[in-house]
Amino acid sequence: RDHVRYGPPRRDGSVPAPGEALPHDGWQASDAFSDVRFCGTCHQFSEDGYALEGKLLENTVAEWRASRYAEEGVTCQTCHMPDRKHLWRGIHDPAMTRAGVTVEPLPVRLGDGSLQGGMVVRNTGTGHHFPTYLTPRVVFEGYQVDAAGNEVGDTRVEWWIARAVTLDLGRELFDSRVPAGGEVTLAYDKPRADRAEALLMRLRVEPDAFYTDFYRAMLENATGAARADLERALEASLASHYILYEDRVALPPP
Repeated sequence: RDHVRYGPPRRDGSVPAPGEALPHDGWQASDAFSDVRFCGTCHQFSEDGYALEGKLLENTVAEWRASRYAEEGVTCQTCHMPDRKHLWRGIHDPAMTRAGVTVEPLPVRLGDGSLQGGMVVRNTGTGHHFPTYLTPRVVFEGYQVDAAGNEVGDTRVEWWIARAVTLDLGRELFDSRVPAGGEVTLAYDKPRADRAEALLMRLRVEPDAFYTDFYRAMLENATGAARADLERALEASLASHYILYEDRVALPPP
């Protein structure tokens, strides 16, 4: 760029005056840098872009436009670049994710040998679908544990909040994402195990889930340096997992 700097106007809307002495000769100011359409260059496919089940593969700006945040003037930059900082935090950041959703545990009920529970996940602070793209996966897992804290067999329930597609991007398997302002109920309903001491329920975030599955598939036939690179990439994708919410409910004796 011939050492020319670009950016938005100052907070007060002013731009550098001709001849104003500034470090690095100032910058070329444009309102485009504070406009959602700037982010949409990458985060919104055009209407004729690649789609599955009639839904564009990348549709974040359209999801935002359908939310209340567009009406309120809360932009991409508001959340992902707060105070104009180049942070671009997203689902890889636990604090950012926790600020975007509200999790409410359901009452745990025992009756006729069954054990019921779960949680409600509300998209209360994310300006688009939760999650917005096909890469992340949010997993609800519920299972019964014994006195030592070990999982009791055949008691696990698992639900995904995700847009699941095949690795070749050729087919959508399901789409259980939560729109802005929406909610989803993730239910647990299993027979109570005799040695179960508690019901453990978690919401686990896997920010790079699609890539994790892709690396594993590639590793089946990889050799040499390519295999080493894929193994490192797989390890990094698994290291990005974190627990967003956890609830452990003690159970009365059988």
